Amino acid sequence: MSKMSRRSLLLSSAGGALAAAFPRWAGAESAATTADGRVLVVVFLRGGVDGLSLVVPHADPAYHAARRSIAIARPGKPGGAIDLDGQFGLHPRLAPLEAAYKAKELALVHAVGSPHATRSHFEAQDYAETATPGVHSTRTGWLARSLAGKPRTPLGVVALAAKRPLALRGEVDVVTAKRLDQFALRAPRRVATRLETAFDALYASGDDAVVRAGRDALGAAKQLARIERTTNAADYPEGARPLAEVAALVRADVGLRAAWIDVGGWDTHQGQGGADSGRLPRLLDGMGKGLAAFRKDLGARFGEVVVLVMSEFGRTVAENGTGGTDHGHGSAMLLLGGRVRGGKVYGKWPGLGSEARYEGRDLAVTTDYREVLAELAVKHVGARDASRVAPGFAPRGIDILA
Repeated sequence: MSKMSRRSLLLSSAGGALAAAFPRWAGAESAATTADGRVLVVVFLRGGVDGLSLVVPHADPAYHAARRSIAIARPGKPGGAIDLDGQFGLHPRLAPLEAAYKAKELALVHAVGSPHATRSHFEAQDYAETATPGVHSTRTGWLARSLAGKPRTPLGVVALAAKRPLALRGEVDVVTAKRLDQFALRAPRRVATRLETAFDALYASGDDAVVRAGRDALGAAKQLARIERTTNAADYPEGARPLAEVAALVRADVGLRAAWIDVGGWDTHQGQGGADSGRLPRLLDGMGKGLAAFRKDLGARFGEVVVLVMSEFGRTVAENGTGGTDHGHGSAMLLLGGRVRGGKVYGKWPGLGSEARYEGRDLAVTTDYREVLAELAVKHVGARDASRVAPGFAPRGIDILA
């Protein structure tokens, strides 16, 4: 075995460290706007969000009967839901989104979920991310399949998560990080400049995979460092940094096509709370303020963006003995954006009476979640056909996008 030169060792070590987070791509370092400028942002609420608190069915008498301590009051009462259409209302902590609903830029889908019921977080998340419910063997994600064949740019697809989500596994390059700014050369300006020069020299020659990956990763890191992180006077709450970072990428015209944001903590078995106190109101407060700030931050660019907020499943209709709810079935989705046909709650409402519940305990599913994913993929992302996005599924169409 030949000895590895010191230079090769340096290249491999540095290149591997950089390339672990950044994709391999063929192209220049400069920014490149996508052909249509459209961006899809998926916010995945891991843990199973309580859709009955997100979008409150305040006109269904069974709702309040099943939740003596955590139900959201009817509109007009203290801590009451924000009425949307006489039947449903937003949780009061989502008040910052009311303006978007009235502007017809916010739509809700209720009683949505998977036709393959499971109360396992791991299974349900896999099915949600592959769009192949009940199939364990799928190795690629619905969003990766939607993006396949699209022009690649160094910052075309980002995942603000601890690891690359299953939805983005496949033939697509993804920048994965909890925080995008962690990849800047964090040092005083003079030192950072010297480091950049040293890395440039290190990667100036050679064409093996590690060298190319390192060179491209360094280019992406430089591009991230140059992005202006102003927020157009938008007030992002603590915990909404990922949305602010995505907004900065959109405004910087780096060629962003899709962004994935993981948000944990939605498994509210205990102390879920109602309108004001408890875990869920705190989470929804941050979500509502964060999405409203994102909308304001983007300004005119908001017309190019669609945000999908989804979870792996919903929660039980009735509260449990510890002031929370358990793993359920049907839930709610939220879509926000300039191309959304908003001002409406989509889906057939099954009711919450005991005879209408799935297995006597959960909100029944009347809209397959793949209806939403397929329409987003084809109409907004530009996928060629829905069969690649959700194999074996024939969408009927819900016409939620213009």
